[in-house]
Amino acid sequence: MVQKETNSSSVTEWLDSRVQGRKLAARQMQVIGVLRSQPRLASYGSVSDIAAAASSNASTVTRTAQSLEFKGWADFQFELRSRFLASLSALEIAAEHNGHISSPAQAAVSTDRANLAHLERTLDPDAVHSIAEAIAGARQTLIVAAGSYAIPGKALEHNAIIAGYNVRLLDADVAALTNTLARLTSEDLVIAISLWRVYDSTMRAMEIAHNAGATIASITDSAGSPVAEHAGQRIVVPTEGAGFFPSLTGAVAAVQAIAVELASLDRERSNRNIAASERTWDQMRIMHPRSST
Repeated sequence: MVQKETNSSSVTEWLDSRVQGRKLAARQMQVIGVLRSQPRLASYGSVSDIAAAASSNASTVTRTAQSLEFKGWADFQFELRSRFLASLSALEIAAEHNGHISSPAQAAVSTDRANLAHLERTLDPDAVHSIAEAIAGARQTLIVAAGSYAIPGKALEHNAIIAGYNVRLLDADVAALTNTLARLTSEDLVIAISLWRVYDSTMRAMEIAHNAGATIASITDSAGSPVAEHAGQRIVVPTEGAGFFPSLTGAVAAVQAIAVELASLDRERSNRNIAASERTWDQMRIMHPRSST
């Protein structure tokens, strides 16, 4: 029984844009036909699965991915699956998992473990270092992230401030976001965090930041995310979850890497500011006293 594909138009449009202008062999076009007509299989199937569906072989599937400017099938499938999941509603994503998980909790942990393994293989240390340097050199750094995407943004804001840098998260308050964007200059850095489906407010913020001449960095789950269009530095993180919502584990790991890199740029400055924060926290008596025993 062939399952009906859901919301495949965005995947099809993306594939068509990648194929356009390229000379692919007939057998490669057979593979493209399978990818277009069966995005669910393309998102989760193995190279052998795709080859069998296209009446082809694994080598042709891999060469097709490489012809579309990916290192291989794994990199291509990661991008395609991100786009496929972005085309689904929360209810449709939940349906993808229904009936296939014996232990949802274990599935969530296993999925995040796989996400972290993927991030470890693909994270570009130079991109992390460049973003950290941009934060250190900026007049101010604004993190634009809405909804649950603000969670990794809050972690980055918190740790960067403790290390002594002027970083601010702009999340739920659109009026505050708008007023702050109005004062952007070319000396500022804007970091966009956008996963799964894109908020229009984030898109508009990036356009305004670009027009103001600000430096832009992005953390997204797709290399082709529209949020990253003007980004000079891009980090792509895996976000596939075991439930109806995207996993934030990869994004949190990425911002923690940025924070660690930032604190290491000028250790004397960081240590001085960390000590000052510790003293102020003690004075404010925010934390429960540590036991002396």
